[in-house]
Amino acid sequence: MLEQRPITGSNATLDAAPEAGPQQQQGSQYYDVPIRAFVTMVASAALLIGVAGNALVVAVVLRVRSRLLTPTNCYLVSLAASDLLVLLLGSVTILVELNVVRDNWLLLGVPGCKLNVYLTYVAVKTSAFAITAFSIERYVAICRPMRAHALCTVRRAKRIICAIWLCGLAYNSPWLYLATLVPVRRLNDTVSACGHRLNRTDPGYAALYVGDLLLSYLAPLVLLSVLYTAVARVLFRSSAPSAESGQPMRPLRTFNTARSLRSRAQVVKMLFVVVVMFAILWLPYRLMVAYNSFVPPQYRIVSEWYRVISRLLVLVNSAINPVIYNAMSVKFRREFRSLLYWI
Repeated sequence: MLEQRPITGSNATLDAAPEAGPQQQQGSQYYDVPIRAFVTMVASAALLIGVAGNALVVAVVLRVRSRLLTPTNCYLVSLAASDLLVLLLGSVTILVELNVVRDNWLLLGVPGCKLNVYLTYVAVKTSAFAITAFSIERYVAICRPMRAHALCTVRRAKRIICAIWLCGLAYNSPWLYLATLVPVRRLNDTVSACGHRLNRTDPGYAALYVGDLLLSYLAPLVLLSVLYTAVARVLFRSSAPSAESGQPMRPLRTFNTARSLRSRAQVVKMLFVVVVMFAILWLPYRLMVAYNSFVPPQYRIVSEWYRVISRLLVLVNSAINPVIYNAMSVKFRREFRSLLYWI
C-alpha cells in the first residue's frame, strides 16, 4: 500500500509515501527534465480531460433525468464523483511537487497532507465499490429479471451509493491520524514529505495494505469476473440460433424483446470495457506496491520511469470513463452534444 521514494503526495493512494522516522534519500534534489516534462504533459491532459468529462457525466444525468436517471447511471455519477476527487487531488499534487525539491510537501502543511491522503483513499475505495455495484445491478437485471423490478430501482441505487460513501469515509478514517509530514534528507537539505507513521515491519502496515489491496482491487475483480461471465452466458443463450428451427431463440422472459436485449447487451459491453480498463490501468501500480511491500529493500523496484508511468496510469483510469461512454453509448453521446450546444 505504501511505496517508497515517490513523486510525493497522495496520487491515487499514499502508496508512495515515506515511512516514519528520518529518511535518507539519494539522488538529485529535482527530478530529471524528461520525467518532469512527460509527467506535466500527461497529468495536465488527464486533469483537463478527466475533470471536464466527469463533470459532464454528472451534469448530463442530472439535466436529463427523465431519460438517463437509471440505477446504472446513478452508479456512474458516483463513479464520476470519485474520479473527480482522484484527478483533482492526484494531478494537482503531482504537478505542484514535480517542480519543487523532491519530497517537499508544500500544500497546507500537516492538515493538507492528512486531508489529501484521506480523501484520495476515500475516492479510490468508492470508485471500486461503484464499479462493483453497477456490475451487480446489471447481473440482477439480466440474469435474475423477475427480481429486477424490485431490486434494480433508482431509489435503491441512491441508498446503496450513500452506503458506499459512508463506508468509504469511515473505513479510511485512520488515515486522518496515520498521514503526517516525515523528515527526509535530500543531499544537504532536509525537507518534509507527506508520509505515514507506520514502518513496513509494523503489523498494522500489513493489515492496512492487505485490506486496501483486497477491497479496492482483488476482491472486486474476482467478483466482476464471475458476474460478467454469467451475464455473457445469458446474453449468448438468448441470441443464439435454435437447433431445431434455425431461428433466434426467444428471450428468456416474455417481456424481454429483441430490442431491449440488444440495448442491455450494449450497456453491458460499455460497462465491461470500464471494468477492463480499471483492471489494466491499475495493474502496474498494484504490482509495484505489492512487490515492494514484501521484498527486502535491495530488491525493490527503483525505476523512476516505472513509478511515474504506473501512477500516471491511475490518473488516466479516472479520466477515460467519459470517453468510453461517448464512444459506446448513443444516448450519452447525444446528450453530451445537446448539453455542450446548450452551454
